[in-house]
Amino acid sequence: MWWKLLLFFWIAAFSAIGILTPIAGTLGDVAMMGQMGSAKEIPVKFEIADKSTAAVGADGAAFVMRGIDAQGRSADFAFASNPSDFDAATGYIVQGRYDAAAHRVIVSKVLSTNPGMTFPFIPGLEERAKIILFHVPVSWMTVIAFLVSMWYGIRYLRKKDLEDDAKSAISAGLGLLFCILATTTGSVWAKFNWGSFWNWDPRETSIFVLLLVYGAYFALRSALDIEEKRASLSAVYGILAFVTVPFFIFIMPRILPGLHPGSADDTNSGPVVSSGGMNATMRIVLYSMLLGHIVLYAWLMRLRVSVTRLAMRKADGA
Repeated sequence: MWWKLLLFFWIAAFSAIGILTPIAGTLGDVAMMGQMGSAKEIPVKFEIADKSTAAVGADGAAFVMRGIDAQGRSADFAFASNPSDFDAATGYIVQGRYDAAAHRVIVSKVLSTNPGMTFPFIPGLEERAKIILFHVPVSWMTVIAFLVSMWYGIRYLRKKDLEDDAKSAISAGLGLLFCILATTTGSVWAKFNWGSFWNWDPRETSIFVLLLVYGAYFALRSALDIEEKRASLSAVYGILAFVTVPFFIFIMPRILPGLHPGSADDTNSGPVVSSGGMNATMRIVLYSMLLGHIVLYAWLMRLRVSVTRLAMRKADGA
């Protein structure tokens, strides 16, 4: 029982960390935005380099201090006034933009003082990048669950054990559940990033087709009454269905132009997880969430199999 409580605490804790951890960029990020001609302000994290050099700017209009970011770059940060907590502060997360003419970061707001861990600023995603921590684990669990379903389908065809058929169907059902969650979280991401919940982007289209493919799997099972025939046809269908999974999940969204990161016409860094856009903190949270979902899947699988065994024994006894 203890590990179940630990599992829920694990997922809840890392979900909270994922939601509450602030996004903060580097001096390279704010300089890049300035070089692109954008007046957009972004959150920037820095440590105070030397408090003794902080002073009123030459124009008398700003309080200027020297800051160093996590990559060792340094720059002047110009505040509208002396921060009230300056004496106790060792660093800040500020909202600011790069002033190329003055070679400094113009600060409009102090977001946090003495910040701890942060997630990186990812251009185009920003705070919306946090959905990765929920969307990616359920997407991967979709693939894992369908793979396990295919494996037990193959086992059934070899051994003709109805329990293998039951395990195949259970795993396919869990895969369909994770697929729905992946679609839902992806739609939320699309709403805030692209303006609408559904855009028929290749990634959205492919996962929709995958829902239809495995929805048809359960329609097939419900249409057959003879157990052996249902199990055999389901196993064959499950094997053929999984053959489409790598194409719809990994190939199709990358060979067609679309809105999703990693599409054929993506001019940015590509898929966020594999492009290096995540820092160590964000990767630890992501992989911890993935581990939690794997254990959750294994528990649900075990629970459903136990219930199915009891039902089969009861049917045999009747």
